[in-house]
Amino acid sequence: MHEKTSREERVPVLIVGGGLVGLSTALFLAHRGVKALVLEKHEGTSIHPRARGFHERTIELFRSTCAREEIERVGGVPPDLGGGGQLVALTLAGPVLSWMPAAPGAHRSDLSPCPHVYLGQDRLEPILLRAAREQQAEVRFRHELKAFTQDVKGVTAQVLDRATRETYTVRTDYLVAADGVRSSVREALGIAQRGRGSLGHNVSTLFHADLSPVRREHPFGFAVLKHPEAGGVMVATDVKDRWIYATRFDVSRETPADFTEERWTRLIRLATGLPELVPTLLGTFPWEAAERVAERFSSGRVFLAGDAAHQMPPTGGHGANTGIQDAANLAWKLAAVLKGQAGPSLLETYDSERRPVAAATANQATLLALRLEKGAAMPEDDGAVSARVIIFGYRYGSDEPLPRMLTLNGEPGTRAPHVWLSSEEGPVSTIDLFGGGFVLLAGDRSWLDASEALSKRAGLPLQAHRVDGWQSTYGVGASGASLIRPDGMVAARWSEASSDAERMLSAALAAATRTRQAALPSGVRQESGR
Repeated sequence: MHEKTSREERVPVLIVGGGLVGLSTALFLAHRGVKALVLEKHEGTSIHPRARGFHERTIELFRSTCAREEIERVGGVPPDLGGGGQLVALTLAGPVLSWMPAAPGAHRSDLSPCPHVYLGQDRLEPILLRAAREQQAEVRFRHELKAFTQDVKGVTAQVLDRATRETYTVRTDYLVAADGVRSSVREALGIAQRGRGSLGHNVSTLFHADLSPVRREHPFGFAVLKHPEAGGVMVATDVKDRWIYATRFDVSRETPADFTEERWTRLIRLATGLPELVPTLLGTFPWEAAERVAERFSSGRVFLAGDAAHQMPPTGGHGANTGIQDAANLAWKLAAVLKGQAGPSLLETYDSERRPVAAATANQATLLALRLEKGAAMPEDDGAVSARVIIFGYRYGSDEPLPRMLTLNGEPGTRAPHVWLSSEEGPVSTIDLFGGGFVLLAGDRSWLDASEALSKRAGLPLQAHRVDGWQSTYGVGASGASLIRPDGMVAARWSEASSDAERMLSAALAAATRTRQAALPSGVRQESGR
């Protein structure tokens, strides 16, 4: 059937790729009143739980959206994960080479009000899809970007409806490429990648089986298996008795099609040590463990997010989480610029903020992968940092995007700390105050007056809260203040009240939004995240 050209459409933001990152970007934009159009060439959301765990910080970003309740309700520790420990063994039946039980308590209540959510990508994507559509975002499956051009005023995209073979034109202010590791948008822009490159090709199968006979003594969530014929990893999913088994394969000698049902059954029996096991195979997919980060996350009016911007090994589960953080960072900036609340140069900070963090996170995922591959501890000076640092401690505008130690003290450029506050309805976290526009935490009435005057004069979305109990954690005095960005990052802070609070706040907002407002008065010190 020949392709035919017809209509032309106009949207503020066009998102290429309807996976986790594309749908998250659409949801975050819709939450801020910006309608996006999402194009996904496949027939629907993911049918495989490629990503399976979402860190507390990621759930914080969803917390202010309409997807919050369902994500936190459906997520949680799945029955089959049990203790969720880490096993290294010849087979699941033994002999055991090492065993590390899961640390008690999956919920870091001291760092976040949010849980770690165990939710497969195949179950999270439909939640994001429904939430995005509920907020008037449009998502089209079986629609594929074929080509695009950009100019100083926008991007023109040629789109193919794969069902009707009709091609149509979409004119958009900005294009977000969330089209995966083989991003055609990144390739069209000629953006190169850096990093260690390939760490090996793998093929995985999703299967259903009762593995309780080999889990009683060591209730693993993740197992590294050393069998000479069936080496690989076995991973629990968020559905009872559903597992992922992954093994290496040589792309020069075989293809995923060579992994027949008979071959998978044999490999699973060897890996589990259960020779009579009859697994129900649910699907096969190839993947490459690799570390590659784009040299630029943007080019003109086009932005890369998620796997299109950074590829990393699955160890630690940081890939999808990092991509969703990209979406949150980019969405509030696009919304602010489109609404005239920020200068266009604000979009330049997407690359300068997210690329160093993504590169550092990809490096950490690789270090963890190398540790698992070697089966022994790496040198203490290998540069590895704790999971808590990666999840909560990343920094913008710093020469050290992932510090060696976790320090959450309210410093500009870092994630605003979680503190429980008292309210008439009961305890509320500072995290629950963020996620809309800018937020000012104030320890003195003067900051509220300044915020009210500035909001009326400049028309900025700024909410101020006069509360106590957060100041010491945020590194300010009792009468101080802290300005929080829409993505929950600290923009500025002041240690005490000031008679010039309005001008100080105005200057901080100008810096955070790249707009021209009142200059900072001479003799007044301000900490900035830039």
